[in-house]
Amino acid sequence: MDGLLQGQAARIIGDGPTLPAYVLAGVGSYGRGALAPRSDVDLRLVMSADAAEAAQAWLERLLYPLWDAKLSVGHQVLTASEMLSLAHDDLASATTLLDLRFVAGDETVLAQLLDRAHEGVFEAGSIERFIDRLEAEIAGRHERFGGSVYLLEPDTKSGAGAMRDLDAIRWVARARYRVSDGEHGFLRELLRLGVLVSREAQELEAATAFMWRVKNRLHLRGQRRSDRLTFDAQEAIAIAMDYAPRSGDGAESAERGAPDSQRDARTRAAAAERLMQDFYVHARAITRLRERIFERAKPPRRRPRPVETDLGGGVRLFDGHVTVAGSRELQEEPALALRLYDACVQKRAPVLAFARDAVARAATDPAWCEALRASPEAAKLFVDIVCTIGEVPTRRGSIVGELHDVGLLLAMIPEFLPVTGRVHHDVYHVYTVDVHSVAAIDCLRALARGELAHMHPLASRLAAELADAPVLFLATLLHDVGKGYPDAEGSRKNHSQSGADLVRKILPRFGWTLEIDEVAALVASHLSMYHVATRRDLDDESTVEEFCRGVRGREGLRALYLLTIADITTTSPTAMTTWKAKMLENLYVAADAYLSGQRAPGYDDERRLRILAAAAQSPRGVGMTPDVIERFVQSMPERYPFTTAPESLAAHAAAVANRGARAASVELVGPAHGDAVELCVVAEDRPGLLAGIAAALVCARLEVLAAQIHSRTRAEGSLRASECSEAVDVFWVRPRSSGAGEVADLLPRLQRDLEDVASGRVEPESLLRARTGSSSPWGERRGPAVATEIVIDERASPRHTVIEVFARDRPGLLYSLARALHELSLSIAVSKINTEGTRVADVFYVSEIDGTKAVDQARLREIRERLTLAAEG
Repeated sequence: MDGLLQGQAARIIGDGPTLPAYVLAGVGSYGRGALAPRSDVDLRLVMSADAAEAAQAWLERLLYPLWDAKLSVGHQVLTASEMLSLAHDDLASATTLLDLRFVAGDETVLAQLLDRAHEGVFEAGSIERFIDRLEAEIAGRHERFGGSVYLLEPDTKSGAGAMRDLDAIRWVARARYRVSDGEHGFLRELLRLGVLVSREAQELEAATAFMWRVKNRLHLRGQRRSDRLTFDAQEAIAIAMDYAPRSGDGAESAERGAPDSQRDARTRAAAAERLMQDFYVHARAITRLRERIFERAKPPRRRPRPVETDLGGGVRLFDGHVTVAGSRELQEEPALALRLYDACVQKRAPVLAFARDAVARAATDPAWCEALRASPEAAKLFVDIVCTIGEVPTRRGSIVGELHDVGLLLAMIPEFLPVTGRVHHDVYHVYTVDVHSVAAIDCLRALARGELAHMHPLASRLAAELADAPVLFLATLLHDVGKGYPDAEGSRKNHSQSGADLVRKILPRFGWTLEIDEVAALVASHLSMYHVATRRDLDDESTVEEFCRGVRGREGLRALYLLTIADITTTSPTAMTTWKAKMLENLYVAADAYLSGQRAPGYDDERRLRILAAAAQSPRGVGMTPDVIERFVQSMPERYPFTTAPESLAAHAAAVANRGARAASVELVGPAHGDAVELCVVAEDRPGLLAGIAAALVCARLEVLAAQIHSRTRAEGSLRASECSEAVDVFWVRPRSSGAGEVADLLPRLQRDLEDVASGRVEPESLLRARTGSSSPWGERRGPAVATEIVIDERASPRHTVIEVFARDRPGLLYSLARALHELSLSIAVSKINTEGTRVADVFYVSEIDGTKAVDQARLREIRERLTLAAEG
């Protein structure tokens, strides 16, 4: 491009009068010599004030042939004084001065302009203001583009840790130190000046090269300027950049025997996860080094002599901050780094930027980290800091996050390296494994301080009474460390067991011997409580008995419950739904009663009074006598009054009473919780009913996030001479195109549709076709592929066959599955519907028409094949 512009300029000059003292310069990415494919070319023509008219005509003669050739070239004609005046108040104009690169004309004009800029806009007294303005712009930009390095589909240009942050580093370097890109680049200049140490320069250089490779492939793939790294782009670029797993690295063993389509989807997902792990590591490095360079570039401020206190052991309190005596002492005695952060905890004082910087530099030295791990003092201090419950004034509000930021977490637990920046290629796990692990520790700390009592009252009470905090805190920190390692058979699917094995390797370094088994057991079972609560029938006492066999007593149960709450709450902002929290609490209470030797509590006098009080206070409870409530409770499954909140039970009873002679009825139960509301559907139970309800919900454009299916025995006549079954089904739903508050407006139509399908007047298939134009669902949520898996468990229940369906979520999926089960002549006794991002984990307790379990292998194969077809549409 330079040659093209210079040749065109030379031809124009040869054809007519020339401009007096002008310079044609590149700006933006062209000025930085960093054009991505299909990026624009931006130019500035700088000349004297009396040549403005001639300059415009000259520039048009220069550019028209380029425009005719379909090149995207932007331009602006300014005098040097105009550029400097704009730069004083406009940040974009100031950064333009720092991007200027000579293309054609008089180089003296450009040199004089830059000299004037450094004597004014970027002089010593103004540089801090420039950096502050740039920091404010960066903060605002990051907020607009997601506010975090760890976005599922990051913007490679404007997001946190992306290309624009690299530009900001270069701008500050050029403004403060007047470095040039030169032969070796500005990073080498910063290294020569001592602004960066060798490891930092190498880290930034590697991050820059990686970001450019990704950005160029992204632009070339889209055949246009495209900066968002979408899920499909991640897969394609990861394959192109050779991130696909190879045989022998432990990633393939779990794929043997899987269909080709599933193997391909999993290979692409694994490649995308590896690519994004590198992306997040580099983006985080850019963010961290940008902050350090900005801090180092600000001139020291003059202020009164600060108060300084020697805290002993090489740690000092300086001007309200804790710091170290010097970098040399830190190098000679690595444990000083953890003494520093222990003082931060004890004194509730932040770490001085100098000390934080010194620790971060030291932690990049493998020999220093090895010496730190060998220190018994460091081991004890590390555990104490991790288990801190009180608030600590760190930059990000997290003491463990601070340890991770400066490299001390990896220095003490190098096993964390493979999960640093590791991400799941889905929309459910929002954070990388290391960030999630730190967030889980912070959640546990918030529970113990009572800050989450409004959301998790039981968990907050249990956390405040915790007897053995170190066991739980370390298990929480390490619960996902196994995700970076294959198990003994080479599979990476069982990260819980891999993590437990690593615990036995890590904790002895901290001087632990007696409690290693407790930590390992928690890590090995950290998913069990969530799976049982959301996928098993808690009304079945055998479920609780089986779960308790894997729990290490009541203290082990308490720790597992708290770990589960912290884990799910920090998986994503929406992962812990009201329904999941309720299921986990119900399982905890039932298991605690079982382990304490008590008979599982049921409908006792105390609970009866609470339910009656809730009914009396509810508008829906008007007209319901205690006898009506009593008959309703007796008709429901045995554990229902224990596992259901009194307010919800009263609302369900009212919904049953209000059904009257209608074939079906639906009522809104309680207020909206977050973005979901609870609906109670009551109808005459019959084969295929769930499919009909699901079809009606699809037609109402309601997305089912969770469901609990109950069937009650309804007595007719005072002597219960004849009985029939009635469904009392609870659904947590949200509209697909509006807020949860709009559900009430949808109820009249939903009521009519439910009556039509429940009475048999309209077939579900016909209803779907009439409302949506076909029996197929509309618009799926965007996201990566989800492999379909049907798991059939014949031992989980003594009376039913348990079917678990894992598949990509879509409108109408529940209808498709329920219809398939109906066509298979299977009766659904219990159903638990759970949505995890774009993946569902739906569970059905089924039996044959004659009430027996489905056990024949040919029959199970038929069920699996039919449900796979239904799940995949």
